Amino acid sequence: MNRLISAVLTVGLTVTLSMSAAAPVSSLPSPNPFVTLLQLHPVDAIYAQSAKAMAMTLPTIIHPGGAIAPDHRQIQMTGVVTPTPQQEDQSDVIGKAGTGFFVGDDGTLLTAAHVVKECRRMQVISKYLTRTWVSLIATDEEHDIAILKTADARPPAVVRVATASPTGAKLFILGYPESAGLTVPAETWGIMENDKFPANVGALGNPREVLWMSAPEVTHGYSGGPIFDPKLGAVVGIVKGEVEGGYLRLVRDMPTTGIAIGPGINHIEELVRHQVPYAAVSLVSSPGEAGEDTLRRATVHVLCWH
Repeated sequence: MNRLISAVLTVGLTVTLSMSAAAPVSSLPSPNPFVTLLQLHPVDAIYAQSAKAMAMTLPTIIHPGGAIAPDHRQIQMTGVVTPTPQQEDQSDVIGKAGTGFFVGDDGTLLTAAHVVKECRRMQVISKYLTRTWVSLIATDEEHDIAILKTADARPPAVVRVATASPTGAKLFILGYPESAGLTVPAETWGIMENDKFPANVGALGNPREVLWMSAPEVTHGYSGGPIFDPKLGAVVGIVKGEVEGGYLRLVRDMPTTGIAIGPGINHIEELVRHQVPYAAVSLVSSPGEAGEDTLRRATVHVLCWH
Protein backbone atom coordinates (compact mmCIF):
# COMPACT_ATOMS: atom_id res chain seq x y z
CA MET A 1 0.00 0.00 0.00
CA ASN A 2 2.85 2.39 0.86
CA ARG A 3 4.42 1.75 -2.55
CA LEU A 4 1.10 2.58 -4.20
CA ILE A 5 0.82 5.83 -2.24
CA SER A 6 4.37 6.80 -3.14
CA ALA A 7 3.83 6.11 -6.82
CA VAL A 8 0.55 8.00 -7.03
CA LEU A 9 1.88 11.02 -5.14
CA THR A 10 5.10 11.17 -7.08
CA VAL A 11 3.43 10.94 -10.50
CA GLY A 12 0.06 12.54 -9.92
CA LEU A 13 0.55 15.38 -7.46
CA THR A 14 -0.31 18.79 -8.86
CA VAL A 15 0.35 22.07 -7.10
CA THR A 16 -1.81 25.10 -7.83
CA LEU A 17 0.37 28.19 -7.24
CA SER A 18 -0.94 30.77 -4.77
CA MET A 19 -1.15 33.31 -7.58
CA SER A 20 -2.96 31.02 -10.05
CA ALA A 21 -6.52 30.06 -10.77
CA ALA A 22 -7.61 26.54 -9.83
CA ALA A 23 -7.85 24.12 -12.73
CA PRO A 24 -11.23 22.50 -13.46
CA VAL A 25 -11.81 19.23 -11.66
CA SER A 26 -12.18 17.42 -14.98
CA SER A 27 -8.77 18.56 -16.29
CA LEU A 28 -5.86 16.15 -16.34
CA PRO A 29 -3.05 16.58 -13.82
CA SER A 30 -0.15 18.64 -15.11
CA PRO A 31 3.41 18.75 -13.78
CA ASN A 32 3.55 22.40 -14.88
CA PRO A 33 0.36 24.11 -13.62
CA PHE A 34 -0.85 27.18 -15.47
CA VAL A 35 -0.25 30.39 -13.50
CA THR A 36 -2.63 33.33 -13.84
CA LEU A 37 -0.76 36.54 -12.94
CA LEU A 38 -2.62 38.75 -10.48
CA GLN A 39 -3.27 42.47 -10.75
CA LEU A 40 -2.10 44.94 -8.12
CA HIS A 41 -4.29 45.09 -5.07
CA PRO A 42 -7.09 47.69 -5.17
CA VAL A 43 -5.51 49.65 -2.32
CA ASP A 44 -2.72 50.52 -4.79
CA ALA A 45 -5.10 51.67 -7.51
CA ILE A 46 -4.20 55.36 -7.12
CA TYR A 47 -0.55 54.62 -7.76
CA ALA A 48 -1.41 52.28 -10.63
CA GLN A 49 -3.35 55.09 -12.33
CA SER A 50 -0.42 57.47 -12.02
CA ALA A 51 2.26 54.94 -12.97
CA LYS A 52 1.72 55.52 -16.67
CA ALA A 53 2.86 59.11 -16.39
CA MET A 54 5.90 57.99 -14.36
CA ALA A 55 6.93 55.31 -16.82
CA MET A 56 9.90 57.18 -18.29
CA THR A 57 11.61 57.29 -14.86
CA LEU A 58 10.96 53.67 -13.92
CA PRO A 59 14.00 51.38 -13.89
CA THR A 60 14.35 48.16 -15.86
CA ILE A 61 15.99 44.97 -14.60
CA ILE A 62 19.34 44.24 -16.19
CA HIS A 63 19.44 40.51 -15.48
CA PRO A 64 15.83 39.22 -15.57
CA GLY A 65 15.83 35.59 -14.48
CA GLY A 66 19.61 35.34 -14.62
CA ALA A 67 22.05 34.56 -11.85
CA ILE A 68 24.84 36.97 -11.07
CA ALA A 69 28.21 35.27 -10.71
CA PRO A 70 29.45 34.88 -7.11
CA ASP A 71 31.90 37.77 -7.20
CA HIS A 72 32.26 39.97 -4.10
CA ARG A 73 32.94 43.01 -6.31
CA GLN A 74 29.34 42.88 -7.49
CA ILE A 75 28.02 43.98 -4.12
CA GLN A 76 28.42 47.58 -5.24
CA MET A 77 27.04 47.05 -8.74
CA THR A 78 23.64 48.52 -9.47
CA GLY A 79 20.97 46.13 -10.61
CA VAL A 80 18.72 48.66 -12.39
CA VAL A 81 19.03 51.24 -15.15
CA THR A 82 16.81 54.14 -16.15
CA PRO A 83 15.30 53.57 -19.59
CA THR A 84 14.84 56.22 -22.25
CA PRO A 85 11.35 56.87 -23.68
CA GLN A 86 12.27 54.71 -26.70
CA GLN A 87 13.05 51.76 -24.40
CA GLU A 88 9.87 51.98 -22.39
CA ASP A 89 6.46 50.72 -23.43
CA GLN A 90 3.99 52.91 -21.53
CA SER A 91 0.91 50.97 -22.62
CA ASP A 92 1.02 48.34 -19.86
CA VAL A 93 2.21 49.35 -16.41
CA ILE A 94 -0.08 47.34 -14.15
CA GLY A 95 1.17 43.99 -12.92
CA LYS A 96 0.90 41.64 -9.98
CA ALA A 97 1.79 41.50 -6.31
CA GLY A 98 3.19 38.96 -3.86
CA THR A 99 5.32 38.75 -0.72
CA GLY A 100 9.02 38.73 0.15
CA PHE A 101 11.30 39.00 3.20
CA PHE A 102 14.78 40.29 3.97
CA VAL A 103 17.55 37.85 4.87
CA GLY A 104 20.58 40.14 4.54
CA ASP A 105 21.68 43.50 5.89
CA ASP A 106 22.89 44.37 2.40
CA GLY A 107 19.30 44.37 1.09
CA THR A 108 19.11 40.74 -0.03
CA LEU A 109 15.58 39.34 0.14
CA LEU A 110 13.75 36.19 -0.88
CA THR A 111 10.44 35.55 -2.59
CA ALA A 112 8.85 32.92 -4.84
CA ALA A 113 10.13 32.71 -8.42
CA HIS A 114 6.64 32.86 -9.91
CA VAL A 115 5.99 36.17 -8.14
CA VAL A 116 8.71 37.93 -10.13
CA LYS A 117 8.64 35.94 -13.34
CA GLU A 118 8.74 38.19 -16.41
CA CYS A 119 8.75 41.36 -14.28
CA ARG A 120 10.41 44.32 -15.99
CA ARG A 121 10.26 46.52 -12.89
CA MET A 122 9.85 45.62 -9.22
CA GLN A 123 9.40 47.47 -5.97
CA VAL A 124 9.00 46.47 -2.34
CA ILE A 125 7.10 48.37 0.33
CA SER A 126 5.92 47.86 3.92
CA LYS A 127 4.92 49.78 7.03
CA TYR A 128 8.63 50.03 7.86
CA LEU A 129 10.03 50.61 4.36
CA THR A 130 9.22 53.28 1.80
CA ARG A 131 8.57 52.15 -1.76
CA THR A 132 11.96 50.90 -2.97
CA TRP A 133 13.24 49.55 -6.29
CA VAL A 134 14.69 46.04 -6.32
CA SER A 135 16.50 43.98 -8.94
CA LEU A 136 16.41 40.28 -9.64
CA ILE A 137 19.64 38.47 -8.72
CA ALA A 138 18.82 34.79 -9.27
CA THR A 139 15.94 32.32 -9.56
CA ASP A 140 15.39 28.62 -9.02
CA GLU A 141 12.21 28.04 -10.99
CA GLU A 142 12.18 24.30 -10.28
CA HIS A 143 11.77 24.91 -6.55
CA ASP A 144 10.11 28.35 -6.92
CA ILE A 145 12.67 30.55 -5.15
CA ALA A 146 14.01 33.96 -6.17
CA ILE A 147 16.62 36.31 -4.74
CA LEU A 148 16.09 40.07 -5.00
CA LYS A 149 18.21 42.99 -3.83
CA THR A 150 17.45 46.61 -3.03
CA ALA A 151 19.55 49.23 -4.77
CA ASP A 152 20.13 51.54 -1.80
CA ALA A 153 17.66 50.90 1.03
CA ARG A 154 18.65 49.41 4.37
CA PRO A 155 16.28 46.63 5.53
CA PRO A 156 14.24 47.47 8.65
CA ALA A 157 14.96 43.92 9.90
CA VAL A 158 16.40 40.62 8.65
CA VAL A 159 15.51 37.04 9.52
CA ARG A 160 17.66 33.93 9.55
CA VAL A 161 17.03 30.90 7.37
CA ALA A 162 17.07 27.83 9.63
CA THR A 163 19.76 25.18 9.45
CA ALA A 164 17.80 22.68 11.56
CA SER A 165 14.63 20.91 10.45
CA PRO A 166 11.27 22.39 11.50
CA THR A 167 10.12 21.30 14.95
CA GLY A 168 6.73 20.13 13.72
CA ALA A 169 4.88 22.66 15.86
CA LYS A 170 2.77 25.56 14.60
CA LEU A 171 4.39 27.67 11.89
CA PHE A 172 3.89 31.43 11.58
CA ILE A 173 3.14 32.69 8.05
CA LEU A 174 2.96 36.24 6.70
CA GLY A 175 1.69 37.40 3.33
CA TYR A 176 -0.05 40.08 1.31
CA PRO A 177 -3.42 38.80 0.12
CA GLU A 178 -5.78 41.44 -1.27
CA SER A 179 -7.37 41.86 2.16
CA ALA A 180 -4.05 42.89 3.72
CA GLY A 181 -3.77 46.20 1.90
CA LEU A 182 -0.51 47.74 0.73
CA THR A 183 1.83 48.01 3.73
CA VAL A 184 0.71 45.66 6.53
CA PRO A 185 0.87 41.88 5.92
CA ALA A 186 -1.80 39.44 6.94
CA GLU A 187 -0.85 36.84 9.55
CA THR A 188 -1.85 33.21 9.90
CA TRP A 189 -0.62 29.93 11.34
CA GLY A 190 -0.03 26.57 9.72
CA ILE A 191 0.37 23.06 11.10
CA MET A 192 3.11 20.99 9.46
CA GLU A 193 1.65 17.79 7.98
CA ASN A 194 4.81 16.10 6.65
CA ASP A 195 4.56 13.35 9.23
CA LYS A 196 1.39 12.08 7.51
CA PHE A 197 3.43 10.68 4.62
CA PRO A 198 4.87 7.14 4.80
CA ALA A 199 8.65 7.02 5.16
CA ASN A 200 9.24 5.54 1.71
CA VAL A 201 8.06 8.63 -0.21
CA GLY A 202 11.55 10.07 0.29
CA ALA A 203 12.13 13.75 -0.40
CA LEU A 204 8.42 14.39 -0.91
CA GLY A 205 7.82 14.00 2.82
CA ASN A 206 11.07 15.58 4.04
CA PRO A 207 10.31 19.05 5.52
CA ARG A 208 13.81 20.20 4.58
CA GLU A 209 12.83 19.57 0.95
CA VAL A 210 9.10 20.33 0.85
CA LEU A 211 6.89 21.76 3.57
CA TRP A 212 3.27 20.56 3.72
CA MET A 213 1.03 22.61 5.98
CA SER A 214 -2.58 22.77 6.97
CA ALA A 215 -3.09 26.51 6.46
CA PRO A 216 -6.58 27.29 5.11
CA GLU A 217 -6.07 31.07 5.15
CA VAL A 218 -3.05 30.96 2.85
CA THR A 219 -4.32 32.16 -0.53
CA HIS A 220 -3.50 34.46 -3.47
CA GLY A 221 -0.90 37.05 -2.47
CA TYR A 222 0.84 34.88 0.14
CA SER A 223 3.18 33.56 -2.56
CA GLY A 224 6.79 34.23 -1.57
CA GLY A 225 5.92 34.78 2.07
CA PRO A 226 8.08 33.45 4.92
CA ILE A 227 7.20 30.27 6.81
CA PHE A 228 8.64 30.85 10.28
CA ASP A 229 9.24 28.36 13.12
CA PRO A 230 8.94 30.32 16.41
CA LYS A 231 10.75 27.59 18.34
CA LEU A 232 13.78 27.77 16.03
CA GLY A 233 13.48 31.52 15.62
CA ALA A 234 14.14 31.19 11.89
CA VAL A 235 12.50 30.76 8.48
CA VAL A 236 11.97 27.14 7.44
CA GLY A 237 10.31 27.62 4.04
CA ILE A 238 8.69 29.91 1.47
CA VAL A 239 5.02 29.84 0.50
CA LYS A 240 4.56 28.44 -3.00
CA GLY A 241 0.93 27.47 -3.41
CA GLU A 242 -2.16 25.50 -2.53
CA VAL A 243 -2.44 21.76 -3.17
CA GLU A 244 -5.44 20.24 -4.94
CA GLY A 245 -6.79 17.94 -2.25
CA GLY A 246 -7.89 15.05 -4.46
CA TYR A 247 -4.31 13.80 -4.66
CA LEU A 248 -4.02 13.56 -0.87
CA ARG A 249 -6.91 11.16 -0.21
CA LEU A 250 -4.62 8.14 -0.13
CA VAL A 251 -2.56 9.66 2.69
CA ARG A 252 -3.90 8.54 6.03
CA ASP A 253 -5.29 11.39 8.16
CA MET A 254 -4.12 14.06 5.70
CA PRO A 255 -6.58 16.96 5.32
CA THR A 256 -7.79 17.28 1.74
CA THR A 257 -8.53 21.01 1.89
CA GLY A 258 -6.53 24.00 3.05
CA ILE A 259 -3.13 22.43 2.38
CA ALA A 260 -0.33 24.85 1.46
CA ILE A 261 3.08 23.86 0.17
CA GLY A 262 6.50 25.45 -0.21
CA PRO A 263 10.21 24.71 -0.69
CA GLY A 264 12.19 23.86 2.44
CA ILE A 265 15.52 25.08 3.74
CA ASN A 266 17.70 22.75 1.64
CA HIS A 267 16.76 24.49 -1.61
CA ILE A 268 16.73 27.98 -0.09
CA GLU A 269 20.18 27.53 1.40
CA GLU A 270 21.58 26.10 -1.84
CA LEU A 271 20.43 29.04 -3.96
CA VAL A 272 21.64 31.66 -1.47
CA ARG A 273 25.02 29.96 -1.01
CA HIS A 274 25.68 29.58 -4.73
CA GLN A 275 24.33 32.90 -5.99
CA VAL A 276 24.92 35.49 -3.24
CA PRO A 277 27.73 34.13 -1.03
CA TYR A 278 28.79 37.72 -0.43
CA ALA A 279 25.43 38.66 1.10
CA ALA A 280 25.43 39.59 4.76
CA VAL A 281 22.93 36.87 5.62
CA SER A 282 21.62 36.99 9.17
CA LEU A 283 23.18 34.45 11.54
CA VAL A 284 21.12 35.38 14.59
CA SER A 285 17.97 33.43 15.42
CA SER A 286 15.16 35.08 17.33
CA PRO A 287 12.64 32.63 18.85
CA GLY A 288 9.23 33.34 20.27
CA GLU A 289 7.33 36.61 20.09
CA ALA A 290 10.51 38.61 19.49
CA GLY A 291 11.14 36.56 16.37
CA GLU A 292 7.57 37.05 15.17
CA ASP A 293 7.95 40.81 15.54
CA THR A 294 11.26 40.73 13.65
CA LEU A 295 9.54 38.79 10.87
CA ARG A 296 6.82 41.43 10.62
CA ARG A 297 9.45 44.12 10.11
CA ALA A 298 11.39 42.03 7.58
CA THR A 299 8.39 41.08 5.43
CA VAL A 300 7.53 43.25 2.43
CA HIS A 301 4.95 43.57 -0.31
CA VAL A 302 6.53 42.78 -3.70
CA LEU A 303 5.06 44.78 -6.60
CA CYS A 304 5.80 43.76 -10.19
CA TRP A 305 5.17 45.37 -13.56
CA HIS A 306 5.59 43.71 -16.95
